[in-house]
Amino acid sequence: MDRDSDVKKEIIIDSYISEDNIDREQAETLNRYVLILKYFPLVVILIIILFLFIMFFIMKSPISMYILLAIFIILLIREISTLLFVYRMRKNIIRPLESLQRGVDEVTGGNYGYTIDGEGNTSLAPLITSFNQMSCQLKDVQDTNEKYELNRKKLLAGISHDLKTPITSILGYIEGINEGVANSPEKMNMYMDIIYKNARYTNTLIDDLFLFSKLDINQMKYQLQQINVKDYFDDIFIEKKIDFEEKGNKVEYFSSVDADMEMCIDPKMVYRVVSNLISNAIKYNDKEQVVLECRLEKISGKNGIKVTVKDNGMGIEEKEINHIFDVFYRVDKARNKDIGGSGLGLAISKQLVEAHDGSISASSVLGEWTEFSFTIYDQKSKM
Repeated sequence: MDRDSDVKKEIIIDSYISEDNIDREQAETLNRYVLILKYFPLVVILIIILFLFIMFFIMKSPISMYILLAIFIILLIREISTLLFVYRMRKNIIRPLESLQRGVDEVTGGNYGYTIDGEGNTSLAPLITSFNQMSCQLKDVQDTNEKYELNRKKLLAGISHDLKTPITSILGYIEGINEGVANSPEKMNMYMDIIYKNARYTNTLIDDLFLFSKLDINQMKYQLQQINVKDYFDDIFIEKKIDFEEKGNKVEYFSSVDADMEMCIDPKMVYRVVSNLISNAIKYNDKEQVVLECRLEKISGKNGIKVTVKDNGMGIEEKEINHIFDVFYRVDKARNKDIGGSGLGLAISKQLVEAHDGSISASSVLGEWTEFSFTIYDQKSKM
């Protein structure tokens, strides 16, 4: 991560110090100033020599006082011109360069985001503007890296917590078996059942973590296919409807898309998103009968769809609704593995939806219902 960050910062710096960022007219003005400064001492020496030569002949003339006065006026005008020239040089070149030097020192010292203000319409104004843009972009890179680092630490903490519990449980029950604590067939079956559930939970967590990692670093290879939207989602929701209603629950499904509507998507990944939302609605429901309302709608004016899953469950508190798509975030503070799930489901769903150029959101009324909605768009251009 640090190496990629340094490379990105070097690219930003190189792009902003290139000659293309200095206006041609400003460059010509700067060259003129440099040329004047180069020959200025020679011109002064020649003027002094000429002045002494003229003075030698003037002293013999009867009108010497008038000539001396004229020379004095000329010299006064020259000195005033020189002062004006130096002032303009100080204002347009030297002072901006000093400010740029301070800015470079600040950025070199790690103070990304440092900007130079108050230079006005100086000859180096375009260069100063480019420097400010470069500094701000370096600050953005730094902030992004800090965010990634924080997310990495949270991810490691979540992995450690969620893996330690089942593994500790597995080791404990295996130790009990080895020590003869499970001294009856019933107790042995109970121990083996607990070991199996913890092992399955651990395997699910590892699989989800592997998938999330691939999505997070954009290494996921999607299998895009052209599908009939209505047929595809009808199959999913009718399958879920039959399965859940056999258990005494109720699923209502409404579709308003055209029968011939087609889209290019990854069917397996979209199915994972829908299944995750429906599974959550079942797992986090405190009602005797779970009632799901599922909707499929076409997005007006675009080749995209909106899918909505609404349940009659316990709801989610308003302060938590904005965090439920975070990695390892679960509403149950005890992170109870008996409920099921790895804590990565919604984070993975968010990544999959965004890979289809869509978005996912949630709304809820505590104790009454929770509604998840996501949009996806045709990915034909990516095939």
